[in-house]
Amino acid sequence: MDRAFGRYRIVGELGRGAMGAVYRATDPLIGREVAIKTLLPNLPEDVMLEVRERFLREARSAGSLNHPNIVTIFDVGEQDGTAYIAMELLGGRSLQQILREPEPLPLDTAAELAAQVADALDHAHQRSIVHRDVKPANVMVDSSGRGKLTDFGVAYVPSSTITQAGTALGSPRYMSPEHVLGQQGDPRSDIFSLGVMLYEMLVRRTPFDRPDDISVYALLERIAGEPHVPVCAIDERIPAAFDRILQRALAKKPADRYQRASDLARDLREYRDLAPPAADRYEKTVALPVRPATQPEMPQRLLEDIAVFERDFERDQEARQRAAEQERLMQEKEQRLREDAAEQLRAEQARAARAAAQNAPAQRRSAIQMLRHIASVRPPQQDKAISRVKAVAALDQGMRAAARYFAEFASEINSLGPSTACPYDYLFLGRMPSVSLSDAWSDSRPRSVDGRDCCHDVMFRYRIRPHAPASVVLLKDDISRCEDYLKAMQAAFQARIAATNDFGHTTRALITVSGGLLCELHLEADYDALAVTLELKNLRRAGNFKCALKIEELEQLPDDIGRYVLGADDEFEKRVRRER
Repeated sequence: MDRAFGRYRIVGELGRGAMGAVYRATDPLIGREVAIKTLLPNLPEDVMLEVRERFLREARSAGSLNHPNIVTIFDVGEQDGTAYIAMELLGGRSLQQILREPEPLPLDTAAELAAQVADALDHAHQRSIVHRDVKPANVMVDSSGRGKLTDFGVAYVPSSTITQAGTALGSPRYMSPEHVLGQQGDPRSDIFSLGVMLYEMLVRRTPFDRPDDISVYALLERIAGEPHVPVCAIDERIPAAFDRILQRALAKKPADRYQRASDLARDLREYRDLAPPAADRYEKTVALPVRPATQPEMPQRLLEDIAVFERDFERDQEARQRAAEQERLMQEKEQRLREDAAEQLRAEQARAARAAAQNAPAQRRSAIQMLRHIASVRPPQQDKAISRVKAVAALDQGMRAAARYFAEFASEINSLGPSTACPYDYLFLGRMPSVSLSDAWSDSRPRSVDGRDCCHDVMFRYRIRPHAPASVVLLKDDISRCEDYLKAMQAAFQARIAATNDFGHTTRALITVSGGLLCELHLEADYDALAVTLELKNLRRAGNFKCALKIEELEQLPDDIGRYVLGADDEFEKRVRRER
């Protein structure tokens, strides 16, 4: 790849997503290598405005900053209808990639990296810019150990009206308590997020994560109102000074935190000389008050990593309480039915015994006695209404578990961008032997069943990019059919005319696809038939596939599909073949 882009020369692609791409380029005027970040010009109109505003906000916020620990913005503009930002070309790796390695970070390295990010934040805060998405993925570390803070795309700039109070931004693990509760953040929110990042550098886990979490809400509740486990309790080799630093950085009340990031940077660089305080000045846990009804509602969705979970805490808690109450009432009803059946059986047995005593001399009654014995040991027949309630609850529970699984699976795909060597097939294009996964999304929708909200639909989709562009030569009508097929998926492709007829109509063309191929899954619960319909589109196999599932199959299905998507095994493929 070597082409002109305005004054720049594009020499290679560094990465691509659903919204844009990043290229390695040179600026011939001054002989400097740069990174060109672009927006795709063919984005849907309904999302272009919001994405473009965020894109330009990043340029405005980061472009006004000049600091050795902040990525430098050189230029911003539009070329041939494509918005772009020219920025410093960063070498090295992200802190997120470094933290995936098994070797722990040396304490001095962790302290210095966190101090450098604190320096960068202090510089931004002095210019009234709050980053709002401080996390390891947004910190690049070069070979000399210098950290660079990147991605000011969700930063708060005083002149901006795009983001408002009541909107939760950033990544869930690194959110501050005030952001979790939908309140307006300030520079001290960034300090909390940096404290979470420092905690993760020291012990390789964030302070409020638990391995048994099945919902993001449990994580958010801990951020808002539970204490973190001291790092010294996890690894006794870590000096107590880090716990004193984290106690301030992770204070629930902003007033109890470091008031400036520069103060945090100073303590980090002097942690070996940091004297213990005479007494604890900061509360380890402070439950923040629930906002009154007159304040802004909790956000209906958390942008980026939790776009699919559309419940606030009150609603989630009420749903759990309703489910628990329904379960209790159902158990009480079943117990009453069992007791009534047992009492009825005892009464019948007593009457039978009296009748047998009266007629004892008459005749042999072994067959009747056998029937009565069978009746005495047979469990009471369950009421059909109770059976339906149980089946509906089991189906709802299975669908909700699937929704949670695919939401977490989508988040991990977006975080890791994994590659897989398993083949993916598409119409016209044939088989692609190895691909990368990205731009995953998941959602679910409820439906009222017997007066109770139940999970009705679960949707999951992601896009793939072949490691080598997929090309195919097509003739006549197949050319337009293939183009329509790829446009419907919003795939990234190019069509090069190879031959035309005497009327100027294309008769042969080369289609080259570089990414954005869509894979979709849809689960739909049928609460009348008490079954589930599974529909797949282009999930490793070209075209659509649809089948019916039993409720009990839901338990294993999401993980089977997840492993199939990643190419870990083909158990799901075997099931699909049986259905076909």
